[in-house]
Amino acid sequence: MTNKLFEFKDSPIHGNGIFALADIPSGTELFQTHVMDIEAASIWGNLQPNCLYNHSKVNANCISQTREKCKFLLSIKDIKQGEELLVDYTNDDDLQQPEEEWEE
Repeated sequence: MTNKLFEFKDSPIHGNGIFALADIPSGTELFQTHVMDIEAASIWGNLQPNCLYNHSKVNANCISQTREKCKFLLSIKDIKQGEELLVDYTNDDDLQQPEEEWEE
């Protein structure tokens, strides 16, 4: 994924990640990440690569925000150009929960 604000590339944390190509202020809605399956109301469909951000309890700079049948990524801190977008998955039960070996 490449646009004027983000790029999708290898992550030093875990596999792949999404990185800021410009400074992003706190409180910015970044993009849609998931959509609820209309036929199976409790199943979320991933919008790849938008859903491929990494987990961090300690360094989270974004949250997953649910509105109606969509999830969006929202910055909760100022993010500098080049920083990876990170979310604490434990704050959203709909997301795959971290395994023990995942970075904190």
